[in-house]
Amino acid sequence: MDQNQKKWKRHYILRTLILSGFVLLLAEMIFTGRLSQYLAPRLHMLIYVTLGILIILTIASIRQVIIGQSDYDCDCDAHKIPRSPWTSLIVYGLFCLPLAMGIFMPDKTLGSAMAENLGVNLLSNDVRKLAQVNASVPKVESQGEDVKQNASPEGGEQLEEEARKQEEPSDTTEEPAKSVPLEDAQIRQLFAESDFGDFYTDIAVFLYKQPVIKLDDKVFLDGLTTMELYAKEFAGKEIETMGFVYHQSDFSEEQFVVARFSVSCCTADASVFGILVEDKQAKNYPIDSWVKVRGKLELRNANGYDMLVLKATQVEPVDAPKDPYVYYSFEAPQGSE
Repeated sequence: MDQNQKKWKRHYILRTLILSGFVLLLAEMIFTGRLSQYLAPRLHMLIYVTLGILIILTIASIRQVIIGQSDYDCDCDAHKIPRSPWTSLIVYGLFCLPLAMGIFMPDKTLGSAMAENLGVNLLSNDVRKLAQVNASVPKVESQGEDVKQNASPEGGEQLEEEARKQEEPSDTTEEPAKSVPLEDAQIRQLFAESDFGDFYTDIAVFLYKQPVIKLDDKVFLDGLTTMELYAKEFAGKEIETMGFVYHQSDFSEEQFVVARFSVSCCTADASVFGILVEDKQAKNYPIDSWVKVRGKLELRNANGYDMLVLKATQVEPVDAPKDPYVYYSFEAPQGSE
């Protein structure tokens, strides 16, 4: 075997190793779920296709190593091997660097440091304006109940009064009547005067009829948007959600945000969404720790806009989920019809 043949073969061995590295890296990220740390689920199919192409290229490169250089190989400049060591270092280094970063650099979930830079979308208001809210709103006990009595649009008060009477036990010695939940059509009347479209109305009905609104990963973003649109109607409702703890310098000692990062395509375009929580033990929850929060929503009004605040009744530490990010579903939840 002459020198040119040996040099040619060394280059194809190196190319095979690089291609194999990318194949193994992508396969490991897919099977371990690490891919969700970087890309939104709707883009995962592109990675599957990329993995398939890389496997084909790796097989082709292995074949070239085995059969050696052919007299009929392409002799165009685009497919020639690098002629000098420096050229080889630059060309192959461009591929080895991202491969090494993917293998050796640890995955890091976005947290409060990034939230501080981006700002938190806090139920119709950026978190940086919280100082205005805190300064403008007096401390009022049981504010959520007062708001609830006056928040519904015309016709909503009667429906809510009926629901309250159904839930209250009778004072007589007779066996109390069983609570009869409102029908979807009745709940829909609460949101009839708003013109936000059937999509958000369906989500509003789905959320409103739950005794405790579960803002899980699938409905977190659409749920927050819906409660932003219908802030008055959802005041006084009990919710449960999960997220990481975010503190800011202008928070009171009883305030923190339970937040989640939303990813549209990849983590480079991430945004932060959350709910302001008030709890007496707020300062005891470390930033970036994950908590599950349960409580009632209260309506606050400052500078002409409405803002929902979660008065916590229960906060418990939890482990971060395997996929810490949330995504818009663009579909009405099942059972909203």
